[in-house]
Amino acid sequence: MAEVVDFIDKVKRYYKFKPSELKGFVISILAMAFVISFSEWGVGEFDLVEGLRNFFIAVIIVGISLFIHHSAQRLWSLATGYRVEYKMWTFGLVLGVILAFITNGRFWLLVPGGFIIHHLAGHRLGWFRYDINYWALGLIALAGSLATITFIILLKILNVFAFSSILQKFIIFNIIYTVYCMLPIPPLDGSKIFYGSRMLYAFSLPGIIIAAILLYANLPVLWAVLGAFLIGVVLWLLYYIFLERHLW
Repeated sequence: MAEVVDFIDKVKRYYKFKPSELKGFVISILAMAFVISFSEWGVGEFDLVEGLRNFFIAVIIVGISLFIHHSAQRLWSLATGYRVEYKMWTFGLVLGVILAFITNGRFWLLVPGGFIIHHLAGHRLGWFRYDINYWALGLIALAGSLATITFIILLKILNVFAFSSILQKFIIFNIIYTVYCMLPIPPLDGSKIFYGSRMLYAFSLPGIIIAAILLYANLPVLWAVLGAFLIGVVLWLLYYIFLERHLW
């Protein structure tokens, strides 16, 4: 019970976003919304009203998706005695916009940024490996992609009962976004998972990518999750047998 009370207190005190984070979030949302709605400003000819409508829908999709992804990381970090701070990646956002122009919106580059963590010294007393460590950083990063995959599953279930083109776009965006997040390129989440634990990355990377592919292929949710888990385990074992055990 004490852990729950402590966690609730940390959320109240440290969950809120700093002004610099909010600024980065807004810019990230607007840039990615522009990318995914680039080809929807009219069919055959430019249509301002239709374009603004699709851009507004894209802002909602990106905003909710980023909030869920980052909130999972933020909450997990607080549970383990850290505080997450969102950092926009200007180069990634600019490159995404440029590629949208070059490909006429057919290619989405969704790499808005990453995060840094701050050590909450008073809340880490008694923890194994006190202070900041790479394993904890990797788990915090992975929490975002797991939350996104869970969100995709909920959207797929909802889409079965109430099919909607907006829900479909929600699903497609989150599938592409979570795959990008797993790439081992700083400052993306994948780089933090990789440097936190190669074994964790060897399981989570194929598991999440396969889950995204199977969910996109409209496989039943249960089979998609089970298939992704089993494939992740097999590839994890192969990685350990043929590479990791020889590095020790």
